[in-house]
Amino acid sequence: MNFDDEDRLELQHLAGGNIVQHAPVFSEQGRFIFVRCGLKVQVFVTSTGELTRELNDATSPLISLELDVKQPELLLGCTIKGQLLRWHWRTGVLQKSVDIKLGIENQQILTCNLLNLYKGGDTACAFVTVKRKSGEQLSWFVVNTTTGTPIDINCGLKLKIRTPLVDVSKGVFKFIILAQGYYVYFLNYETWKFWRFKNVKKAMITSLRMNPNEEMAATGDENGRVVVWRQFDQHSTVLCTEYHWHATTVTSLAFSPTGISFYSAGLEAVLVKWSLANEKERNFLPRMSAIIRHIVISDGNEHVLVCTDDNALQFVRPSDMRLQSSLQHFTYALQDKTGRSMFPLGLCLNPRTNSMVLNGRVGQLQFYSAYTKSLLYNLRVVDSNVNSHEHESIIYNTCVTRAAFNINWMATGEEYNDQLNFPELRLKFWQYHEKLQTYQLNTNIELPHEHGFQAIIFSNQFQVNNLRCASAGKDNVIKLWTLGDSENIYKRGIMWNCVAQTSYKQQSLESMCFSQDGSILAAGYGHTLVLFDARSLRLLHALSTSAGYDGVVSKAQLRLSQTPVNGTRSELTQQRQQLWNLLQTLLNSNDQKLIQEARKLMASAPSGECKVSEEQAPKETVKEAVYKHIMQMSELGLHQKLQLLRRFGIECNVHASCQIRLKSHLQSCVVDPLAAQKRLKALQARLHRLQPCQRFKAKLRLVRLKNRRWHYEKLVRQELLPLFSVLQLDETTKPATTPAIKRKHWESKPAKPLGKATPLQSSAQISHVQFGAGAQAHLVAICTETRVLIWNLMTLRLQAGLKLSVRQLAFDPLTNLIAAVTRNDELHVFQPNVPLPVYQRSNLPKLHGLVWLPRRQPKQSSINVDWQAQSTLHMLTHDKEIVYLAMPGQSLTDDAPAPISFAQQPAGDQLLQYATFGTFVARQKTDAITEFAQKSGPLIVGRGVHSAVNALVNLSAHTMPAMSLICGEFIKSLLTPSESGAQQNGDAEETLSNGKLNGNGYTGSDLDDHEAEEEAEDYEESTTEVRKILLEKNSALEKINIKEEEQLTLDARLQRAAKFTVYLDF
Repeated sequence: MNFDDEDRLELQHLAGGNIVQHAPVFSEQGRFIFVRCGLKVQVFVTSTGELTRELNDATSPLISLELDVKQPELLLGCTIKGQLLRWHWRTGVLQKSVDIKLGIENQQILTCNLLNLYKGGDTACAFVTVKRKSGEQLSWFVVNTTTGTPIDINCGLKLKIRTPLVDVSKGVFKFIILAQGYYVYFLNYETWKFWRFKNVKKAMITSLRMNPNEEMAATGDENGRVVVWRQFDQHSTVLCTEYHWHATTVTSLAFSPTGISFYSAGLEAVLVKWSLANEKERNFLPRMSAIIRHIVISDGNEHVLVCTDDNALQFVRPSDMRLQSSLQHFTYALQDKTGRSMFPLGLCLNPRTNSMVLNGRVGQLQFYSAYTKSLLYNLRVVDSNVNSHEHESIIYNTCVTRAAFNINWMATGEEYNDQLNFPELRLKFWQYHEKLQTYQLNTNIELPHEHGFQAIIFSNQFQVNNLRCASAGKDNVIKLWTLGDSENIYKRGIMWNCVAQTSYKQQSLESMCFSQDGSILAAGYGHTLVLFDARSLRLLHALSTSAGYDGVVSKAQLRLSQTPVNGTRSELTQQRQQLWNLLQTLLNSNDQKLIQEARKLMASAPSGECKVSEEQAPKETVKEAVYKHIMQMSELGLHQKLQLLRRFGIECNVHASCQIRLKSHLQSCVVDPLAAQKRLKALQARLHRLQPCQRFKAKLRLVRLKNRRWHYEKLVRQELLPLFSVLQLDETTKPATTPAIKRKHWESKPAKPLGKATPLQSSAQISHVQFGAGAQAHLVAICTETRVLIWNLMTLRLQAGLKLSVRQLAFDPLTNLIAAVTRNDELHVFQPNVPLPVYQRSNLPKLHGLVWLPRRQPKQSSINVDWQAQSTLHMLTHDKEIVYLAMPGQSLTDDAPAPISFAQQPAGDQLLQYATFGTFVARQKTDAITEFAQKSGPLIVGRGVHSAVNALVNLSAHTMPAMSLICGEFIKSLLTPSESGAQQNGDAEETLSNGKLNGNGYTGSDLDDHEAEEEAEDYEESTTEVRKILLEKNSALEKINIKEEEQLTLDARLQRAAKFTVYLDF
């Protein structure tokens, strides 16, 4: 498939998304909560956390969500583009959708709050703030939510430029509170009078809330103070009470339904409960999982919902301030100021449960199941406290950077690096505990490498015996770890030990991989693929391509010894030191005497090329000799070399392939002065918007910035701009172009000569190494900056190559498919043996990682028809979402197995429908029944109607549904109807005996008397041995009849038991 082909696959959302960006909403009795997540509304059950339904009718992000004041079964939402949606949330039906008609072009709705005000509509009116253009004052309207038209209001309130904070009281006291900066507005929406106040010490307001029962409001500011406002309907009688405990910005406030207490939260991740009667009486819930963003309380005060920054909804019991439960489907760490990735681990697969593993909270790993779309658990890997964030400070924490998984083991690498001290590294091995159903720490190795981890891998995902683990660090050393007996006298058992370590020619290492059988370890050192024996790390082979095949050209760098070597003349060393000092002086001066002296020293150099006098050689030869001498000095940088060439009056040409790159690099250093002046003027214009106490500091910083800018522009004009002429990159140094000859319209356009592309002049670095599997286990795929190369280890030759700049790579061992994401956000899926793309896609979102997830029920189709028939490709985007490619309307639950059923099927069908153990067990059961029927003779009695018993006994515990759901059908399956039981008994008698049994086991119901007498005489003449055999068969039949009677009695008992109602408690 090419990019031009029609792609029917779409990116489907699996998990992720921010559910704490907006405050959730409780239902009327607090049984359900409504959560906004992007374009949809999710409805969860409060007690169980079950997702009941999703409302997906919004076309743009929702900015508000509220229940109607008089009709709590109606849910009203507003989007950023002014779309009003009305749902009947119990049924999930969208009743109405209207657009807000304000007559403003390119309107952007900032806030939308329902009022306890009804004017000619079925639902409550809404208070809406609108932004027209950037830099203009905001407008506010009262909108009829039924028709979407504004209502005429006579009020002189004018808002400023900032986005306001708004809250509405819907009780007896009908007030609207707004905050912009340090200004607070109180608006009565019955009389439409307003009052404006300034916050205490003019601190910026960050949160606010209205009391539901009193004329009272609370505001929180950036200094951590909470101010409670009373009697604010007059300037003279306003009362303010200050509550101060938080040391950081107040992020959220909430009043209790009775209005006698309130809750507050800041950046300290502590929930504080205040009493309005006594500001010194407060209760705390410390050490929350992350920063608290929103606090929501149900109407009956049953639940206090706390939204934390790690994407969690946590329920707190208000009576004793204890954490009750949490609703969390996808977690992630907070965005810090270190500039590091939030997901350094990317996306991994746990082979034990086929769950996806990625970074969660700080120092934790989260295990997410795509089959059930649920978060299995969070595993705390780092055993240390998490440092809290501080204002305008960079705080470092220990994070998990690498991890590897086996069916019974897990290896993690954690790192702490504050850029000041030596990095702290720990390699930990975890063993899965069957009884506890979690991982337990087995071995902890301090400082296994230096500077950081590059890779950690196991030799096999499913093998436990002879298991090995390899770790590679930024010190370019590979260490091999194996299991051995523990040396700890307090705890006997097994532990991991280092048995070997190696490196290769001090080259950098970024990736390595074990072969499928675990016998070979391949590592990418620089541009060389190095093969080691996986048991002892003995070097086997080192494979490298010819120059240019890996997309780059090999480069060698020679360094001169700083200490005198035996046989070196001291005068040469002195001469070189004198020339070095002279060139350093010429970097800052333009003295012609020093330039002539430097030329003489270069001419007297021992190299044959430079040993030419200026009188004997032409000027061009002298300039070339000086140029070569300067360029060969490794002590000088590029900027210093160009400065010296300008001093000697030498100009040089740059190759066409590097000219554009070098020119763009130099232009990036030279900032346009006009653009810089415009930015300075824009900063100057914003000074008047600041507070007086902050305006002076900002003005001082702006003056210092102007001074630094002036000195920088002066330095650029003196030092950097002349380099353009040295390299002949400016417009003045280009040769004059000949005027173009006019061409007639019927003449053909002359063909342009094709320029020969040259590779980049730098050494290659292997970023990914991946072995094949199965029949392609002898192939190794490596990725460099611009190539994907396939090596054949059977012939030790390069088999194929692709021109791809790979950023992320994932391998599927079931189908041998490699999914590669390039730096241009393109997806290429191919196999190592035939490097032709099976699937291609462009314009992918930015990714943190990708992984192949096996299907529960693979499809029976070729990879050319459906390349995701065996496994599905999942991707982790920069928006913290897990997505996958599928057809529109197709979900991962489509391949879920059928539920278990114990109901009896009609004759001719299968006896049962099996659950997770699938068709394999069903086939075994069918084969067993067939074998049993073939081996059974006419005198053997068996019952095949109770196969449900065997199915229930043989069913695995983790695949069984709740017992309360299957007990009824299971008991009914044991019952035998009276008609079928009698018919079965009759059939058994006819089959086994063909009539009535006599004492000798002989039947004679269908024979006449004469024939019976003849047969009796013949029987008397038979031998004694035949009598013994028949007597044994007769006794066996009598035992079978006894068992038949017992079974019929049991059926009768079960029929009587089925008539009673049985309640089972588990």
